[in-house]
Amino acid sequence: MKKVLFTSTALVLTAGVASADIAITGGANMGLKYNGTTTTVHNEIDFNIVGTGETDGGVAFGASIDLDADSNNSTSTTNAVSDPEVFISYNGLKLSVGDIDSAADRGGLSDLGYDGIGIDDVAEEPGVGTTRGFGGDDVRVDYSFGDISVAASTDSSASGDWAIGASASFDAFSVDLGAGDTGGTDFWHLTAGYSAGAISAKATYGEVGTADAYGLYVAYTTGDVTVSAAYADDGSADAYGIGVAYDLGGATVAGAVGEIGGTTVADLGISFSF
Repeated sequence: MKKVLFTSTALVLTAGVASADIAITGGANMGLKYNGTTTTVHNEIDFNIVGTGETDGGVAFGASIDLDADSNNSTSTTNAVSDPEVFISYNGLKLSVGDIDSAADRGGLSDLGYDGIGIDDVAEEPGVGTTRGFGGDDVRVDYSFGDISVAASTDSSASGDWAIGASASFDAFSVDLGAGDTGGTDFWHLTAGYSAGAISAKATYGEVGTADAYGLYVAYTTGDVTVSAAYADDGSADAYGIGVAYDLGGATVAGAVGEIGGTTVADLGISFSF
């Protein structure tokens, strides 16, 4: 699944035309990761550049790109420019083209640790590498009204590939649903969430072809400390773990330890937003 780092607006530059802005958001992390045999020094950096504007008639438009890099010990991976997207929107209706998320890519579990130890992947990826059937879509339509949002997307280069998704929130409860077909394999998944006061929880179930998986997540927050636990099973292996995070305000120190298919995994580090 696609990983999303902590992000916040860090800089806004006024562009050279009326009603247009360029915003730069960013996040980074660093720490230690353990995969059962090896401890790795790991870090990631993610910058997102978004340009937005609006016509005299009220049609909003924009474009975004990501600048990503990560390293494990002395091995680095740099993606100079990735995820190019362009959109237009009007009255809650939005059309996006580019390297975009599937309309069904919503819901699922929160992972544990500063970078994630992978408990959520077991719940969300029944069958190795299936990623709940999500494809690499390049055309997407979204519509939002009140607390409900719906979307549909497709890969224009792959005949028959499609995805739909819907999300809704009602007081302390939320529901996310996704379904579609990628490469002739159909998939669907459902996530229900609850968040009120110090307690939050999620439960998810999904199928990709003949494979299925489910998972549970619960967290308790007291002051700046959050303690969380998760369990997942995809029929071939189960996974469970516990995590602790301390909110520093703009940065979070977090760690987790768990077991995936009999292998102990852990991480410990800090995440920033700027």
